[in-house]
Order: sequence, then structure tokens, then C-alpha cells
Amino acid sequence: MMRNAGAAILVVAGGVVLQLTLFGEFQNYVKAGHRPWLLAVGAGMVLLGIAGLVHEIRNAGVSKAAAGSRAVVRTHGPFRTELSIDDAQHSDEAHDHARVPGVAWLLCVPVFLVLLVPPPALGAFTAGRSGATVPQPSTANFDALPQGDPVQLQVHDYAERAVWDRGRTLTGRTVVLTGFVTPKQEGGWYLTRVRISCCAADSKSYLIEALGTSRDYPANTWLHVTGRFAPSTTSDPHLATARLDVVNVLPIEQPEAPYEQ
Repeated sequence: MMRNAGAAILVVAGGVVLQLTLFGEFQNYVKAGHRPWLLAVGAGMVLLGIAGLVHEIRNAGVSKAAAGSRAVVRTHGPFRTELSIDDAQHSDEAHDHARVPGVAWLLCVPVFLVLLVPPPALGAFTAGRSGATVPQPSTANFDALPQGDPVQLQVHDYAERAVWDRGRTLTGRTVVLTGFVTPKQEGGWYLTRVRISCCAADSKSYLIEALGTSRDYPANTWLHVTGRFAPSTTSDPHLATARLDVVNVLPIEQPEAPYEQ
């Protein structure tokens, strides 16, 4: 593998970071607030890679110029001998352990795969394996909802209020939630949303059981759902599932920011 391969990989990797960030696909992996940092990192990688390529190209030109010289290199010691510059260079190349095997070019494959076939945001596959219980929130204090119906809520907010506040602030209110479909094994579906603090690695899934609707939707179908609070079937919040009496369902396209924060 040529010595400038590392610089070339750096340019490609930086270009992938910039492409994902500029076109918004980075939000499948991290929160939107990371955009400025990713732009800076991607640009820095590209610039460093270009600088490395220029440096190696200049060094290659100097090496070729020196190869034309027949100056003699004298070694010392009991086995001293004389070598021409050409002989010394061939000897160095034969023992150049800085070179990397050509198979290392395979490191570029994941980079190109992310560029050409970017992985989607976490969806029903992940949520279906996390279970329908609601993660315990950091606070047990839930403020009253704004006046006027219907009120737009995040899925994780509704789920926490429904289970950990027993629906106290939801009773008698109509809410609108946006999420994707996670099918239930026994039939029916959950309205789902994934929440992140920093990136997809720290994600938590929030599932709300949809009641009062007989229509099934394919997994990962995005929906606007209007409905009213329905109590859980158990009083233990560690085992309870958030539920919603559905009034209206409207299929939509996936939002630009698929995760809640």
C-alpha cells in the first residue's frame, strides 16, 4: 500500500462526514446540535488529507531526482563497503516496514458503504426488542399541559405522563403524537419514538399501545396520531405500558429529525 494511502482515506472519510452533515442524514446517528462540530471535523479531515497527499507527492519528486545521482555511500565498521545511491534506495525499499499490505485498502469499504448506502435511523426492529415498558424519568414532577385541544406532545413525554404520573395531566385532554409503527406480535401496533441524549448509542425506545383502531400499518410507517389518554392495565409503573385511545390517524413522511431529544 502506498504511503499516501492513509491521506487518501482521510480525504474520503472527511468527505463522507461532510456529505452526511450537509444533507441532514447525520441526524440518523446523532442529535441535530452536533452539526457545527461535524462540519468542522469533516472539513479538517479533508484538509489534513489533502496536505498529506501534497507532501507525499513532493517527496516522491525529490526521491526520483536523487535516484539519478551515482554518489557513493560508504558504510563503516569491520564489514564496511560502498553502495551507490540506487543500491542504497533499493536496500531501503526492500526493508521498508512502514509500508502497509495492499489488503489494508479494504478499510475504505465501510466508508464507501456509508456514503452509498447510509444506514437508516433506529426503528421498529430496535424498539420491538426493548419492550413496551416506559423508562423511568429523571423527575417525577409533570407540569400541566398548555390550554387548548388538541395539544402536540412528544411520544416520550406522553408515555412518561401516562405511566409515571398515572395520566394525571392527560385525563380529559386530546393529544397529537408523531411516531412510527412497531407491530405487536398478537396483532395491533404501538406508536413509537426513539429518544437520544447524544447519539444513537444511548437511545431509549418509547412505545404507546394504540387502542380503538382495527387498521394495521407496516412496521416503520410514520403517523400523526390524535387520541385521548387510556389508563394502563397495571398500577405498577415498572410493568405498565402507555396506552392511547385513537381518534384519528394520518400517515406522513419520516421527519428530518427522526429522534426525540
